[in-house]
Amino acid sequence: MVIDQTTRSAGTYGKATAQKASNEFKPKMLEFIPGKVFVVGVILLISFIAYSSQLFLFLPAYGWWTWESAMTLLPLNALVGMVFYNYYLAVTTDPGKIPAYWEPPSSLIAPIKEVASEGVTGPRFCKSCAVYKPPRSHHCRYCKRCVLKMDHHCPWINNCVGHNNYGHFVRFIIFANTACIYVLVLLIARVRYILSAIRHFQYDAEPSMTQVVFMVLNFILAFIVVFCVGVLTVYQLYCMSRNQTNIEAWERGKVETLIKRGKILPVQYPFDIGLYQNICNVLGPKPLLWLWPKQMQGDGLSFPVIHGTDPRLPFYWPPRDPDDLRPSIFSSKYKRQQEKQQLLREDPNAIVEESEGYYDSGSFVTDSENEYSLDDEEEGMRKLVNNNLYDLSGTYYDDQPANQYRRPSNHRDISSGDDSDDDDTIPLSSFTTRKKIPSSKED
Repeated sequence: MVIDQTTRSAGTYGKATAQKASNEFKPKMLEFIPGKVFVVGVILLISFIAYSSQLFLFLPAYGWWTWESAMTLLPLNALVGMVFYNYYLAVTTDPGKIPAYWEPPSSLIAPIKEVASEGVTGPRFCKSCAVYKPPRSHHCRYCKRCVLKMDHHCPWINNCVGHNNYGHFVRFIIFANTACIYVLVLLIARVRYILSAIRHFQYDAEPSMTQVVFMVLNFILAFIVVFCVGVLTVYQLYCMSRNQTNIEAWERGKVETLIKRGKILPVQYPFDIGLYQNICNVLGPKPLLWLWPKQMQGDGLSFPVIHGTDPRLPFYWPPRDPDDLRPSIFSSKYKRQQEKQQLLREDPNAIVEESEGYYDSGSFVTDSENEYSLDDEEEGMRKLVNNNLYDLSGTYYDDQPANQYRRPSNHRDISSGDDSDDDDTIPLSSFTTRKKIPSSKED
């Protein structure tokens, strides 16, 4: 039994190390390749598909400047113009930064200060920026700051997708996808015409080698864009219909799994206020102008919530997995760790107690579950946190079946008000596939 537990711990630690190494590779890659390279690449790709197809394929086929060519290609050029304009807005618009004066309501901060020595959780706090996080904001490791309503960091726009440029980004991918589909339709029509002409022995319609090369290149590139950007567009529209960012979609999946496993109390996602209102929050209140570029509504610091939602819930969302939490910056345990590290920096020969497993990187690891046990302070913290969650969820679990809510058995049963900054920037490819959490049988 001890061997199995040790093996499981070693395997978990190995997976965590591999995941950390994988997460560290992407920032280094993005730091090595200047962001402007991605932007220039996108501009060249759009320009090549849009204009080489017209100059070498469509205009010669329609007799250059004719009424038929104008009626066919003007819609394409209008789409391309909207692609470039929305791309420009997505690249150059600041996604949103936390104002220096912003703090959560005093009613949320005051209770935390009163029991700060007991490590009670509170509104989310960013250790990297040393500021409180407004609802739905996250820290971007690439931009090295917190972003309002952060969706994800997109290297293709060399910018974060956040509150201020989220609508521009959604319109950009919609128009890019539509324009490439339009090009594909014209290419297919052109190929059908050529094949039909050859079948009827009209060999003068046979394309030149240059036209064949550009036809193949445009078809391949447009198809790749439609496939990749199309998947992203569908997923973004799905998230927009639920009024959630990519990060929040990931968080909701984790929260739902944790609730099913009985690790946390049920808490409702507060920002899903209905399909129509969800879309209006991103694209504007007038449906006829949803695809027309415009500034985002609101300041990115507060958002409409479901009627009857506890006003504190947006500041606490999402509930954290008790098994993955680290000590709160408000806790005395965190202060003790900082004091020990400061003492060692001043006097390397000083004798201090052994570390209890806290690392500045955000990891909270010990070699064995038996090396650490909850002391009175942390037990009190756990009770206070659970009471806080009870206030938010409106559910009292002592009246429920005994197996519906289980307190985790290890030492990491600590709720923290600060976010793990390393978790805020998640690879976009992982959003379309929900992360699997081991079954409760292994807990």
